Amino acid sequence: MTQPSSPAARADTVRVVGILIIVQSLGSMSSLWLPSIAPAVAADIGIDASMIGYQVLTMYIGAMTTSLMAGGMIARYGPWRTTQISAVLFGLGQLSIATAWIPTMALGSLVIGFGYGLVNPPASHLLAQVTTPKNRNFVFSIRYTGMPIGGVLAGLIAPSAALAIGWRTSLFITIAFAFFCVIVMQPWRARWDHDRNRDARVWRNPLSDVVIAWRHPPLRWICFLGFLFAGIQISLTSFTVTMLVEDVGYTLVAAGIALSCIQVAGVIGRVSWGAIADRFQAGFMVLAVIGAISFVCAMLAVTLSDAWSTVLVYVLFFVFGFAAMGWNGVCMGEVARLSRPGLAGNMTGAVLFFTFSGVVGGPVAFAAAHAVTGRYTTTFILTGGLALLGVGAILIGRAKAKQFGTETLPT
Repeated sequence: MTQPSSPAARADTVRVVGILIIVQSLGSMSSLWLPSIAPAVAADIGIDASMIGYQVLTMYIGAMTTSLMAGGMIARYGPWRTTQISAVLFGLGQLSIATAWIPTMALGSLVIGFGYGLVNPPASHLLAQVTTPKNRNFVFSIRYTGMPIGGVLAGLIAPSAALAIGWRTSLFITIAFAFFCVIVMQPWRARWDHDRNRDARVWRNPLSDVVIAWRHPPLRWICFLGFLFAGIQISLTSFTVTMLVEDVGYTLVAAGIALSCIQVAGVIGRVSWGAIADRFQAGFMVLAVIGAISFVCAMLAVTLSDAWSTVLVYVLFFVFGFAAMGWNGVCMGEVARLSRPGLAGNMTGAVLFFTFSGVVGGPVAFAAAHAVTGRYTTTFILTGGLALLGVGAILIGRAKAKQFGTETLPT
């Protein structure tokens, strides 16, 4: 490996981070393409547009599954090849959805989820090799901008493409992008899969990495944090538009601007929080601050009404997005810091199992709370509760990290 401060090392970092951002953007585009054109798809195949919720659920079940298997694939094939496999799965999943037959569309959604679960663990393995303690959180956070970037691209391209060439044909944009990524990555395969073990087992106890993480006190509390913060994040992006339309009286376009504020703030927040965490060498405390800001924003959201000025509403959701969408890179940077060499990908997969569980469970809990209260604004009390629990989890995790370091992790 090159020296951390050498020009060659900096070029490695730029190349690896750039490729990982592109692949994560592809994954985000693939997962959000169908939801972005749901009305057109529903009208064409004769189902209710609300059924798209089952597509999202299926996808994240797939992601939970492969996040547990990623460690074995990284060991056997290497992180670079595993990332290529994820891109292939995105393309195959979209190809299945393009059949417009409901059973194969469901299968395609599951396959996209399989790909999504394989995006982050190999990325952590690779980034652990090209970062230093001084830039770890910043680099991890830059890489995690791929998710909101992909979401913005899906929102901008998918509806127009579906109108221009049909929704089924529009899927081939992401399919072509997927296989383009695989081809572009290939020249560096040997360089970044140098530590793979051809005799390693791919199929093993899927909960083995979860058990290791759970037995390590600092990572155990990060698992809790991932579950809680993911629930906040997905509920914020899933229900903001509906809340503003139904409870506050906004038009769909005006409510959509608030969602755009969240997404844009998420990109800025991820980079900013990473830089702050590295500047003060305080990843855990940055995560605690993120939770505190999310709590305040959630409590303010409870008070939303038509008496609020539009500008203040947009400012609120920008700040909310800056915090609630900005935690991922710092969190995974801390996971890499607490992992022994070579285990960053495995531990990332374990933490992501809980994170994806929060993605699945958050909207369900939010919808149940709405069924009780009858107002989306009131249900943000639940969001505030999740934020407070997250602050508690990360403060306990910080104390455990000082006590244990990486002592309980196997070599």
